Amino acid sequence: VCGDPAVVPLIQRILEPTGDVVTVQYYERLSPLVPLKTTLGSFSNIKAGDCVVTFSRRSIYMLKRRIEMGGKHLCSVVYGSLPPETRTKQATMFNDQDSNLNVLVASDAIGMGL
Repeated sequence: VCGDPAVVPLIQRILEPTGDVVTVQYYERLSPLVPLKTTLGSFSNIKAGDCVVTFSRRSIYMLKRRIEMGGKHLCSVVYGSLPPETRTKQATMFNDQDSNLNVLVASDAIGMGL
């Protein structure tokens, strides 16, 4: 489960009757989240480290193709129906400084534990 720290006691109470062990991990954002104040304008304005969020698998792959056709970036993709191992691998490659995958195209699944 991924969420706000305020829900930890609630999750612990919900799981208490099952006997399951709850392990809590806290993560710190390593760089500030900076949303744009204006539209991107053009895919040529995308920079390494950017994340583009859209809401369908079809549009994810369409955007990935358009961004990569510009020749400056390679994209990782993350969406909800990807197997968890694949989502984690895609996110890991995007975050790896030595990887060529320097733009992330994702659905709202990006906010679910990555």
